[in-house]
Amino acid sequence: MEIVNTNDENSFDPTPRLKSSPIQIKFISFNVNDENCVYCGEKYIKALLSYQYYCQKCLSRYINDITENDIYLDVHYTMDLECSEHEISRTKIPQSIQECCGNCVRILCFKQTNGYIIDFYLDENDRTLNNKVIESEQNCKLCGKSIYQGIYEWYTDAKLCSDCYLISSGLIQAPLPQNAAHF
Repeated sequence: MEIVNTNDENSFDPTPRLKSSPIQIKFISFNVNDENCVYCGEKYIKALLSYQYYCQKCLSRYINDITENDIYLDVHYTMDLECSEHEISRTKIPQSIQECCGNCVRILCFKQTNGYIIDFYLDENDRTLNNKVIESEQNCKLCGKSIYQGIYEWYTDAKLCSDCYLISSGLIQAPLPQNAAHF
């Protein structure tokens, strides 16, 4: 496996709007066999429109702990119309998940993790949400290229633009000095 140098001033940021989260993301398990959160023990819940699971308790903690307005998650979400923690505003619409209450946010799908959308089990309201998500994701937001991956009417594979999101699974050379002390 080849090491890639990330110290290059000409390097391209594959996700220009997203920032690296200052807080560890503990609410998503990357092991499909996990049924309970490995951090708090709560049962994982399924995202509404995709086969992605997350811990509502850890997500709520994450949202409450984020203090900046930077965008750390590329996610589709909706708000429950009733919340036990506060009155839902009918006039102010949250622009990012950080502006949401962790108790009333419902995840539709995480765009940064693997998952696919199957809508044959959705009721009419959820199918309307699903169609809006798919319509908003038909073209890359950066270059405009079509990325729709509908194979069947009831199955859509969530994809990222291969021209704009440069994703690899390999070794990278950290920008730290080679003789840095180990802790």
